[in-house]
Amino acid sequence: MHASITGMIETQVPIHAKARDHRLDKEDDQQDHNAGHPDGDAPGSSRKLSGKDLDKKFECPHEGCGKSYSRAEHLHRHQLNHNPKQIYHCDFPDCHRSFVRQDLCARHKERHTARGSQLLRKHTLTPVVTTAMARKKGSPMKSMTRTPTSHDQENQSDNGTSGQTPMNGVKATLQLNTRMNGVSDAMLDHTPSCPILMFGGESYNRSPFAMADDFAAWLFNDSSFGPGASPMGYPSGSGVTSGAGASYQIGLQAPHFQYDLSGVGLYTTPAPPSHPMAVNSILETTLSGSVLSEDKRKDLLDLIIGRFNETDYAPVKIQKEEILKGNKEDDRHILSLHMMQAYISSYWVHFHPQLPIMHRPTFKSSTCPDLLLLAIMCLGASCLEKRYRYERTQACAALGDFLAWHLRWEIFMDADFRPPAKLWIFQALLLLEVFEKMYSTRPLHERAHIHHATTLTLMRRGSSLIGRSALDSPPSIKDGKGGINGAHGSTTSPDEWWTHWITNEATRRATFAAFVMDSIHATMFGHRVAIAAYEMRLPLPCDEALWSATSSAEVGGIESSLHSNGVKQTTFLEGLKKTLDGQTVRTNSFGRIILMAGLLNVSWHMNQRDLQLSSLGVSQTLTGREKWQNSITRAFEHWRQDFNTSLSWSSENSNSNGSNGMDDYIVESRTVLHHLAHMTMHVDIVDCQIYAGATRLLGRLITTQDYNGACRRMKEQWAPTARARDATFYALRFLSKVISDEHSHSTGKEYSARDDLLLDRPWALYLATIIVWSYGYALDGPLKVPYQLSNHEDKMKDMVGYLNRVGGVPNPDDLAKVTDRNACVGMLLLMRDMFKKTRWELLHEASNLLTKCVEMLIPGAGSTM
Repeated sequence: MHASITGMIETQVPIHAKARDHRLDKEDDQQDHNAGHPDGDAPGSSRKLSGKDLDKKFECPHEGCGKSYSRAEHLHRHQLNHNPKQIYHCDFPDCHRSFVRQDLCARHKERHTARGSQLLRKHTLTPVVTTAMARKKGSPMKSMTRTPTSHDQENQSDNGTSGQTPMNGVKATLQLNTRMNGVSDAMLDHTPSCPILMFGGESYNRSPFAMADDFAAWLFNDSSFGPGASPMGYPSGSGVTSGAGASYQIGLQAPHFQYDLSGVGLYTTPAPPSHPMAVNSILETTLSGSVLSEDKRKDLLDLIIGRFNETDYAPVKIQKEEILKGNKEDDRHILSLHMMQAYISSYWVHFHPQLPIMHRPTFKSSTCPDLLLLAIMCLGASCLEKRYRYERTQACAALGDFLAWHLRWEIFMDADFRPPAKLWIFQALLLLEVFEKMYSTRPLHERAHIHHATTLTLMRRGSSLIGRSALDSPPSIKDGKGGINGAHGSTTSPDEWWTHWITNEATRRATFAAFVMDSIHATMFGHRVAIAAYEMRLPLPCDEALWSATSSAEVGGIESSLHSNGVKQTTFLEGLKKTLDGQTVRTNSFGRIILMAGLLNVSWHMNQRDLQLSSLGVSQTLTGREKWQNSITRAFEHWRQDFNTSLSWSSENSNSNGSNGMDDYIVESRTVLHHLAHMTMHVDIVDCQIYAGATRLLGRLITTQDYNGACRRMKEQWAPTARARDATFYALRFLSKVISDEHSHSTGKEYSARDDLLLDRPWALYLATIIVWSYGYALDGPLKVPYQLSNHEDKMKDMVGYLNRVGGVPNPDDLAKVTDRNACVGMLLLMRDMFKKTRWELLHEASNLLTKCVEMLIPGAGSTM
């Protein structure tokens, strides 16, 4: 049985599907009958007719009808049922409804793609920032109520009524109700509900393999589903049509606080710079949000001194003694107020642009939970610029390792670490996982892989990530705040709405971050993925201008602008399918990284499916595998082109002078992911490392049998094929791009993995190096004419010459004609020496493995050069 990762809010079934559909059909008929009534004039409304109105009877002359109306226009609309001018048919698969009015037909079709959206819109608050929207004078908000269900009541006690810690740990008490001044009726009619990430599709009992097959068929346009059909309720390829396509549901509806999805999520406005500094600038410790009070610092020190104790692990104890000694009030001490502020600033400048899950405008160190703040400091301490010099950065990296070693257990012991977990718990776990995997030691790296599943399980088990507010629960009649008509006495301020909006968006971003890490890390390290792409039923992240807005009024202005320009929401699945179909996806840079993670995820699952079939002896045509591989490969190229177009547009329309740090990270991350995707698409990276002599991978020892099997596969099944040439071609291009591009030569600067603050690039360079060596060694063997490279200049010259000669071929197939493909000693030595100086222990291991590669090319040379 699959559970649901809501990534947002409580999941419930408001009405049984069949009963709901029957009621909606009746409502369409009723609206067909009463269509055209202005607000308040529909039958059953509270509007009183005057005596003059009552005297007028407009009876339907159709034989046997007998209906009468008080207004002639109402009778005219009714008569369309008897003598329609045109019949409008629903074109949704297996639906045969027809209508005499186009607006009713459109509304009916909307319900197919947005399960319950129209009905729920009438009973659920849909907030829009009121300061940006023109108000209708004399048009008061209608009362809106939602009928409580048994599931509501069951989960109400689950969540309780205690205060929550939304966004970045900033506590806020929300007394929200189902009414908001200034929200126009027109906006209510065009606001779809938001989809949730759901595991198990429409049935918890359905086989996950069947769902995966359905998803693959839909994703790759399998003709067995017919034109316009979509299995399991996935959206059709046409995208959002009625402004509600982003809200399709599969039998479950999220009772979360809704907002105007038709006006957010697609990037038509350039994001303002997140900070005024370039990547290599000196950090300012006075950045908003990074200012750490002395009282908060004391709380953190008390936590470290009093609770970060480990008697059974001597190295940690030694670290603690080393870390705490000295005058902590000295600005040069790694636990001084000055340095702790620098860690927080470093996080926002160097790490946040790469994984923007925290809401920077409202972040305050003073109110952030201690454990989350320490997780931020771990990353910031490991991302310090080289101006802090070698000894200082080494000490700060050791501080990060020490904090992380204890931090996970402290989070596990926190009262909020239980379903439904608070948002800050997920943020802390995700940031800690990134640090453990990509910045720390081998033991912490392995621990992060193990507890990655813990984080996902907590998401799945928790029915809510942000608790329950008044908006998420039905009003209580006993409280006197609502009744049958749902008339509430209080109103919601824009700032209260904004706080709730931030919490919802931050929760979705946390869920996407878990997915991105799951897919990309599986690609980089060769382990299994834990989430399938078809499970991610969420809208892509909101517009970056909205996310970086500093007030509810600013959000309102941006949201109003997006809405007036017709910008509509794109879901992850829609964006993924559009990318595979070569269509433009309008989203932000984080959204594009999410889409690439989706492509990598689909590639992994399709490859696993083929492996399962072959292991069972099921015959399959080669064209089937080639078809999906070619589709995904083309999608990689389209993703890059779409990304480039978006960046060019943003640059042309940006008001900022020059690029900022976020722009630099975005451009470079695009290059890394594009090449990484192509490389790993065509090679088993685990086999590559075993072939190079790795003794332990994925937490287990490599046996002689493992080694012999990997050698056979690499030499016989991989190296002679087009797959090997494709992987090597992109690996060479990536190495040339990063290591020996013209910019580096013109500036006299050399790339340094130690000072590279881009999250995935150093490891991607290591993978590229291993792939190039594997290809050359598998085909050409050891060097027939060994040579010595005695100094750095000789190594650099040898590497540049190799990359120009072998990596300069215009097409992958041209590699088959190149000689001396194994003459890459200079490249291996330079990469080995560079990785040895980094702060990350896994790159030290990579350095040792590259020494073995040199030994295999030139026996005995690994230790002498």
